[in-house]
Order: sequence, then C-alpha cells, then structure tokens
Amino acid sequence: MKRTHGTQAGLMVVLASLVASCEQPRINCTTGHGGFAATYTLKPGSKQGEGDCDRLRGDVIGLEKYNPSQADDREEQDLSRALLAIRTTELGALAGEAEGAGVPIDGGAVVSMGEFASVEPDDDDVCSVASLSPAELDLPAFGERPATRIRYEWSNVRVHVTAAFPGTQMTADLTYTRGECTASYSVVGLWPAVACAGQDGATDPSLCDPQADVAAGRLVGSGINPDLEQRVTCDPELALCVLKEPPEALR
Repeated sequence: MKRTHGTQAGLMVVLASLVASCEQPRINCTTGHGGFAATYTLKPGSKQGEGDCDRLRGDVIGLEKYNPSQADDREEQDLSRALLAIRTTELGALAGEAEGAGVPIDGGAVVSMGEFASVEPDDDDVCSVASLSPAELDLPAFGERPATRIRYEWSNVRVHVTAAFPGTQMTADLTYTRGECTASYSVVGLWPAVACAGQDGATDPSLCDPQADVAAGRLVGSGINPDLEQRVTCDPELALCVLKEPPEALR
C-alpha cells in the first residue's frame, strides 16, 4: 500500500507539472504589425465648433511597437521600455498627396508617439499608453484641395496581449480636429485590417471568414484569428471586417 500511495503521489506531481507546462506563457507588450480596422463611435455632446468633424465612421490605422535605443548606446535597444506609434490612413494619404504636389509640410507630424506603461501586460493582459504626441497636418490650398488642418490626439490606448491574441485587439480615445471643428470618439480596432467588399462593390460578410471555402472561390481565409469568428462582422459603411465589441479585458 505504501508503494501504491507513493506512486499515486508521484503521478499527481507529474500531472500537475504537465498542466502547468500547458499554460500559455506571458509575452511582452506588442501589437499586430500593420493595419487595424478601426471603428469610431462619437462621444455624445463632444463636438465643438462648426464643421463635419463629428462624421467619422472609422479608418485603417497602423500601429507599431518598438523598443527605443539605449541612452548610452544608440546601437542597442533598451528592452526596459516599449514605444507605440500610430498612423492613420487619412493623414498618411494627405501627406502623400501634398508631397506629390510639391507642397512643403512644415512642422507637421503624421505619426503619433507614446510609451507603454510597462513592457509587460498588466494582470488583465492589457498594455496601456496613457497619451501620445498629436499628429497634425496644416496645409495650404493646392490643386483642387482647399486649405486643410487636421489633428489627431490619441489617449488611453489599450491593447489586449496574450499568447493567443498577441496585440490584435485594441481600444482608444480619439480627439479629432478638422479646421475649427473638434469632436471626440471611442475607438475599437482589429488586426489585421480585412476588406469585405466584393468585386461588384457590395459588402460580402463571407470575406471576414477565417476559414477558406474553395467551393465559394475563397482559397484562403481572411487571416483573422479563428477564435474571433463569432465576434467579427462586416461593417457596411466601412467595408471592413470589424469587432462587434472589444474583448472583456478592454471594456
């Protein structure tokens, strides 16, 4: 009997260690590389001034996480810090248009920069950036485009980071200014940004499906995490596959 009890105890230890080894390891703060399909929800009563700054529906926004250089050695990364860069399609396209027309961009920055509170997710598997530098373009009239001033101010950026979801879902607050008009939005983003417009221009929700369907002519899936399949929908206005709501950790 002693041998049996000892054997059972040994098996329990082995099983416990196997279970522990199957748990997903924590990873450092990161984001999906490239475009996020982002929806913008206007915060009621936030609009100030005259204009159409309160009509944003969403955009594809680019997020990038990186480690800065060490203060005493520019060739080495400082792994104790993590930075986040955000660039919107709207500002990027406008800057490219101005550059193509030979219009100088003086003092403007199309990328917002901020620092994660920690290089590791918190106890809720969330990586946070409290505030970022504003991104802004203030351009004179050129071609058929009138003089334009656009400003993005991001804050409270929160990214869900686990081994299963490595920075593919995010939320943020956005204050958007166009001319003299300013409005604030709640933002929800999903990586990768996947279009759901068919060849005829009509939206096609099946393009959000992470599973391939050879019979339907889809030789590959959307690239969206299959675990999110029931939480993703095709937004008919944006023609993008977007989250119906953020994950519990980001609410």
